[in-house]
Amino acid sequence: MKVGFGKVVITPPVGSSLQGYFQDRRSVDIRDDLYASCVVFDDNDDIFVVISCDLCNLSDNITKKVREILLKENGIKKGNVLIHATHTHTGPVVDFTEESIYTKGFYIEKSYLEVLPFYIASSVKIALRRRQEAKIAVGKNEVDGISFNRRYLMKDGRVITNPFNQIENIVKPAGEVDKTLTFLKIDDNESGKIKGIIVNFALHPDTLGDNLISSDWPGFLRDELKKEFGEIEVIVLNGPSGDINHINPFDYKTRSTNIGKEIAKKISEKVKEKIDVKATEIKKIQPFYFPMNLDYREITEKVYRKAKEILKKEKKTFLKYMIASGIVSIYKEKRKNKSIKVDLNGVKIGDKTILIGICGEIFVEIGMNIKKILGIENTIIAQNSNWHLGYIPTKRAFQQYEKNLEIKEIEDIDLTEAIGINTSYETLPMASKVNKNTEEKIYSTISKIKAIS
Repeated sequence: MKVGFGKVVITPPVGSSLQGYFQDRRSVDIRDDLYASCVVFDDNDDIFVVISCDLCNLSDNITKKVREILLKENGIKKGNVLIHATHTHTGPVVDFTEESIYTKGFYIEKSYLEVLPFYIASSVKIALRRRQEAKIAVGKNEVDGISFNRRYLMKDGRVITNPFNQIENIVKPAGEVDKTLTFLKIDDNESGKIKGIIVNFALHPDTLGDNLISSDWPGFLRDELKKEFGEIEVIVLNGPSGDINHINPFDYKTRSTNIGKEIAKKISEKVKEKIDVKATEIKKIQPFYFPMNLDYREITEKVYRKAKEILKKEKKTFLKYMIASGIVSIYKEKRKNKSIKVDLNGVKIGDKTILIGICGEIFVEIGMNIKKILGIENTIIAQNSNWHLGYIPTKRAFQQYEKNLEIKEIEDIDLTEAIGINTSYETLPMASKVNKNTEEKIYSTISKIKAIS
């Protein structure tokens, strides 16, 4: 098995808008550079490419263009290219539309968007050139105290996202936390030295909240591991964390540079504890690729017309305007496209390890169920891969949202982000455009992977 690593700087110009919140944040400086980091697996019969980008999301145009370049210039099939966005909230807007509340009025230099796919593809070309015979090991550990389910059941029966200002009304978390840290260690075949580490952990990278360009904790983790193991290559794949972040509502701290660095240090320490796992020669990889047609959220004609009226009256920074904007957008998009066309791809590495890329911000429970369905010893899931889709909640979360509306009408508050929203943010129409049957469709596709010998 040959493995190669490559990376390219993809930092945007200072002055670019940063993605992740409802209001425009123009970058004023660079805390740390953003990268497209690539690993290539080559067993002489198949090549599979994994690229991790320090971006909040991908755009359909970026994924299509990168795959087009690699097919034309390197002969790599589109299904064998997995592109992941770590989901940093201090990276540039790349999925830019004037209609979206997340990008309306934001700024990004068009020439940056035009050249970005070529830079991302360049990381692959470098990795292909640097392929060498390698051995692979898988390490697993648990990391406590840095990730929390951000949805809470309240005394009034509602489920609320990050109710940090209502801790006296919290009953319990409304979901689980996956504390599993999984990493691949790639050793040089001849020297036995570590060439690279691929880390998978589920946690929203939103520890900063300012207007400095930064990769957040995934970048800090790369630095920590390089300090520990020398000039190795480090690739971070963020796991299913649509409802997982670093905020403990009983702790007054919400954001700072120190929080992201503390997270990186703890993950690095847990990698170090298991780094001596023995690497072995893997002879075979098995790429897989499954197109998926997902259903849109149900929007009735009556709800759509009401939303259009709200858009005429409400202020653009107020929650009811944002919800109405999401409703109108979904309704129009559904009439145009009928269904949401995405894909799920990945690679089986030997007999005991599988790496999967799924679009959207996946709820942690879905990720944990995928691991159970597959029943494979080592399962790495990279959410936010290939396509930008927004949140993918569980069916139960959608039902909790409907119950929320029965208990209390949504407050019309002025917002800059989801903290303090006083409702279930991830299931709002502005945050999730998928149907509540999406969870089942994902499981159905995952089941097809089990047929791979």
